Amino acid sequence: MIENIIDISKITSFYKQLFKKVVFTTLIVIALSLSYVFLVGVEAKTILLPAVIVGLSLIKTVFIMRLTFIQLSKIISESHRLSHVLTLFSVLILLIIFSFSFDYHALYAVDSNSFKSSLEGDNSVMRQSFEFIYFSLVTFSSVGFGDVVPISVPGKMVVLLEVFLSFFVLIFGIANINRIHINK
Repeated sequence: MIENIIDISKITSFYKQLFKKVVFTTLIVIALSLSYVFLVGVEAKTILLPAVIVGLSLIKTVFIMRLTFIQLSKIISESHRLSHVLTLFSVLILLIIFSFSFDYHALYAVDSNSFKSSLEGDNSVMRQSFEFIYFSLVTFSSVGFGDVVPISVPGKMVVLLEVFLSFFVLIFGIANINRIHINK
């Protein structure tokens, strides 16, 4: 009975700690994404805006890499639970896919020639959001159907960041898989 209470306490502690770290990183990603909205709202469409979007995307990538490294190392050293690792990777994958979709959307809003896609003439925010969430998922999974293609240099740089981050997260997890224990 006491062992079960201690075990439940450890599980609850893990999720509280993960939530705090994820909330911090998510708030940074949301702040960066909101800054895109304000940047895109600026009337002067300068060459500086895509560079700022790429720079902010790079900062976000560093924060997500840091979260991955710290949290996975902590999970492996403390709990060795597969469920904890799967939770972390689920959160990271969702965070990466949705945050990069904001980057792509912002680049498209600044310059609609940043991407070749089926969006030509479609000003619907919902349609654009779906298109770039789809593109981010396809990019993360390394499928690359070719129906949405970055054309501009900033677009290609952001895609490179997402591909690098997806490889980092997945390879870091696979490299540590032998240290994870499955609870029975």
